[in-house]
Amino acid sequence: MLRTAGYFQVSLVVLRFLLNFLNFATAAVCLYHSTPTENCKVRNQTKIILGQQEISNTVNTVGALLEDGNSLLLLLMIVFWKTFKVRRYFGAVIRVGHFWVWCLFCITNTLSILYVDVVHGKDRMGNVNVTAIALIIEMLLLTFLASAINFISHKTYVAWIESRFWGQTNTQRVLKPLFRLVLSAYFFRNLGLFLYDTALVSMSISLLRGGRVEGAHDWDSLLLLLDAAFRASFTKFFFQKMFKEQKLPKVCEDETDPALLRDQLGGYRVINAAVEFNAT
Repeated sequence: MLRTAGYFQVSLVVLRFLLNFLNFATAAVCLYHSTPTENCKVRNQTKIILGQQEISNTVNTVGALLEDGNSLLLLLMIVFWKTFKVRRYFGAVIRVGHFWVWCLFCITNTLSILYVDVVHGKDRMGNVNVTAIALIIEMLLLTFLASAINFISHKTYVAWIESRFWGQTNTQRVLKPLFRLVLSAYFFRNLGLFLYDTALVSMSISLLRGGRVEGAHDWDSLLLLLDAAFRASFTKFFFQKMFKEQKLPKVCEDETDPALLRDQLGGYRVINAAVEFNAT
């Protein structure tokens, strides 16, 4: 069962990388024409690599829903993991500063999506944008998932894999890198969305007006800036978590090494007065 869940998670990571790549490639083309992906049209011509605006929006929605499902699945697996103590987690997470920062950013991100995508993002029939709701749920789940991952070390995960799949070398080879692979998928998505939101603000592209604006800006510019800060905090967290607990070679020699001190003193050795007195 656990082996199947591990292989399923690997397939989800690969699928997430693919969908995010399609979304970011489309966003890059739209930004080149100074338009957001939500309305990527210039002179009545759709400027997206997927051919049609509807297809691009569908891929974006599927990607957001996939992130929701994956984060919920991982969060449930962590909660029911015997090694992870849920009561201790809730007692410790309220003492972590960046958890409260993420909660504040989660509120501003929700307000931003409600203002731009829900209030101004309804279609002619008055239906609410599904992507907007998926993005709100994504950031809410990601806040608690990242807070839980913060207490899980790579060493603990590897030790559990080795004890659970003792003697199964092939399974260990697949599941051991999964920890950092999942982190890299979250890093890649948040980095792309951070760069996209930052580009919209820096290029004065309004989501509400669907293009570049001059002079006074709408509220969406300020909200996008807060969204970019939210994504940047997750980008930094997952990137830092990926490189923690790595065994690095020793680069610099220890300055307290007796041989080095003797060379610095011109060949003379350091005399410890207490030791020399006791020896005599």
